[in-house]
Amino acid sequence: MRAGWRARASSWTKYEVEHDWARIELVEPSPDERLFSGVVEPSRVDELAAVLADLGLRYSMELWSEDQATLLRELAG
Repeated sequence: MRAGWRARASSWTKYEVEHDWARIELVEPSPDERLFSGVVEPSRVDELAAVLADLGLRYSMELWSEDQATLLRELAG
């Protein structure tokens, strides 16, 4: 895990991953598929995508507003 990131298992297939500017949940429905959802500071979305790319992860990600009422952006890699 890169500096500043924190992660913990929240179930058998879910993890909570946090940074000062991000709070996301990682779900692994299968060994080669991951789903992220959560809140990320809008100016740091591309930085998060770069972290995931550096890790070589295939992913789809939904970024929601702080109140989780509005889907802000979807990414896949």
